[in-house]
Amino acid sequence: MRVCTAFKRLLRLPGASVIDVSFGAEGVIVMVKLRRRRRVCSRCGQTGSELQIHDHRTKRWRHLDLGATRCVIEASLRRLRCPHCGVHLEPVPWARPGAQHTRDFEDVVAWLAQQMAKTPIAGMLRIGWDTVGHIVERVLADHLDEERLQGLVAIGVDEISYRRGQRYLTSVVDHRAGAIVWCAPGRNAQTLRAFFDLLDERKSSIRAVSIDMAGGYEKAIRDEIPDAEVCFDPFHVVRLAQRAVDQVRRDEWNAHERSHTPKGKWIKGTRWSLLKAPAKQKPEQLQLLAEVQRANKALYRAFLLKEELRLLYRLKRYALAPAHLDAWLDWASRSRLEPFVKLARTIRLHRHGILAAIRLGLTNGRLEGLNSRIRLISHRSFGFHSAAPLIALIYLCCTGITIELPR
Repeated sequence: MRVCTAFKRLLRLPGASVIDVSFGAEGVIVMVKLRRRRRVCSRCGQTGSELQIHDHRTKRWRHLDLGATRCVIEASLRRLRCPHCGVHLEPVPWARPGAQHTRDFEDVVAWLAQQMAKTPIAGMLRIGWDTVGHIVERVLADHLDEERLQGLVAIGVDEISYRRGQRYLTSVVDHRAGAIVWCAPGRNAQTLRAFFDLLDERKSSIRAVSIDMAGGYEKAIRDEIPDAEVCFDPFHVVRLAQRAVDQVRRDEWNAHERSHTPKGKWIKGTRWSLLKAPAKQKPEQLQLLAEVQRANKALYRAFLLKEELRLLYRLKRYALAPAHLDAWLDWASRSRLEPFVKLARTIRLHRHGILAAIRLGLTNGRLEGLNSRIRLISHRSFGFHSAAPLIALIYLCCTGITIELPR
């Protein structure tokens, strides 16, 4: 078998014929010829005689290694003058426009970027660290589906810190697809308005948005899509109750001279018995909770208020929820526990959104899971200096993109 035939079957480059093979300092250099004769602009895709041949250039692309030897594809291409785009090299089917690596090579890099940090990828494939980021951006532009923003009905919005110094990202998740559809730096109303500006007329399909109780997000939603229902995440509501319980415990601890007295030490040790749900407590924690019931009425009342609010999300029928919440608000307002009196005022202001979350069954639990994945992406790379490369990896890993490896 001839060497050219062997490399043609080995590389399987679409639209190319192998005409020569040589071995140099860079590795195996495979010279190919583009079979297509038709003139095509690599920018706008225009074809025809309007594209004038400006000159010819020889271009090389890095391909997947052959064992331990680098493989380089070389071809002579026409530079075409497009009346709209100017002078550019004609496109080739085995590489993306402007790339210095073949599609197969870039797809492998992008697949690895979904699994590991950039540094080991650069070491394994013998490319630059910055090159990994540029390849990810090209593959992302090729695979990111613009239709992900079409037909959004229920979305979730949350923020996550990606760097010290109050650096945050805002991410938007489609509840139906379970994937991130948009991400941008910032965590205020202006940040979320940029998402709605991107949607333009498509935002009219949104019927519900789940958020925490951050005022900035709620203001942007009320202004941009006033017909959509705002749903407040149950986890954040219950966490506010837990913080109120912990504040009551701290007040009692301070009132009993902190840990300077046996009573103060005992109050300090009741923290997890008060915060954890009874079903998840160990026997010794349940025993301590029974001691709280006998010895400190204020602490036990705070515990009952917290559990009663948690019970709101376990009712079998939504019809029971409004009366249950109203009864809880009355109890909390008359509890003589200042943290719960303040919490009752807060929840009363957000009553409609809390009940809407129960009625529609919307939570930000999926968002919290995706936030954990974002933290993993950031931590395995030991952080990012700017948001752009992190957002590119978030889109690559959290939008449901599947990279097909060359086989």
